[in-house]
Amino acid sequence: MKQEGKITGHIDCNACISQVYNVDVTKKGTSIKEYFFKDFWLCFGNVRHEREKLVNFDCAEPSVKMVFQFCGSRALKLNDFSDVLEMSCNSHALFYTKTSSGQVQVSGCEEQGFLEVNFQPKFLLSYLPDNESFATLVEGIHKKRSTFLHSENNTITVAMQAIIDSILESDRQGGLQHLFLESKVKELLLLQIESFMRKPHQDTELIQKYHAGKIYQAKAIIEANIGKPCSLIDLAHQVGTNECTLKKGFRALLDTSVHNYWNELKMKKAMKMLTESDASVADISMDIGFKTPQHFSTAFKKYYGITPGTARLQKK
Repeated sequence: MKQEGKITGHIDCNACISQVYNVDVTKKGTSIKEYFFKDFWLCFGNVRHEREKLVNFDCAEPSVKMVFQFCGSRALKLNDFSDVLEMSCNSHALFYTKTSSGQVQVSGCEEQGFLEVNFQPKFLLSYLPDNESFATLVEGIHKKRSTFLHSENNTITVAMQAIIDSILESDRQGGLQHLFLESKVKELLLLQIESFMRKPHQDTELIQKYHAGKIYQAKAIIEANIGKPCSLIDLAHQVGTNECTLKKGFRALLDTSVHNYWNELKMKKAMKMLTESDASVADISMDIGFKTPQHFSTAFKKYYGITPGTARLQKK
């Protein structure tokens, strides 16, 4: 680890995460929210700082941490554990830490995007299945020994990202927000547990960084051009690969097909426009890339089970 001159003083993990990373919450590009529940603590948002920073921390009490790193990289080193947990963009991790201290090296993007949940160990143990994938983690919790759960299935899937996005975008207040967040955290935990139980994808070359980078580049292109139709061949060529690799890689890394992901983005954008704007059905249809309003209405009803007109009645 480098950047020794930038190590901050020791800080309490129960404090706001903005203090953990020693950033000013008023600083442009920084947006942090945290919530406390009976069995866990949730913190998420973006932290803007130098491209590389080394931070010391203290854990106030034993906990299980579920971390989703969707922008930037981090390397976590616990003082009582020899391994280093390295996380890159679009990855997730599950690990147990006893009362101890350590260091976090953050790097890559200037704006670190993350979601972190700290569970009481007994809460997680009540949900973990009797499966060999979790044997080391369970043993570590019982023996109060810091343990990282290692797995090749640590890429954030589309299903996980959808839940994370819903958390980041939720504008509910009070008890409704707490109820919503509590349900979403449990959904994330379910998906994460299931991901660790799955066998690694057999097409191992597809999850090498060379291919993964192209798949995530294709995903970004889709998100930036929701309403601009593009063939799989053209999309593959834009990122420097072929149609077969794009289709298999998208499925292997993101657990969905290119078509389904693109369609899901279109339908969600359409629903948002129907319920939050005065745009006509025809304009919405054109905006998300359908040739006719009729084609859009058919696709919308197939996805949501209701017509665009019915959805419009739900407008706030």
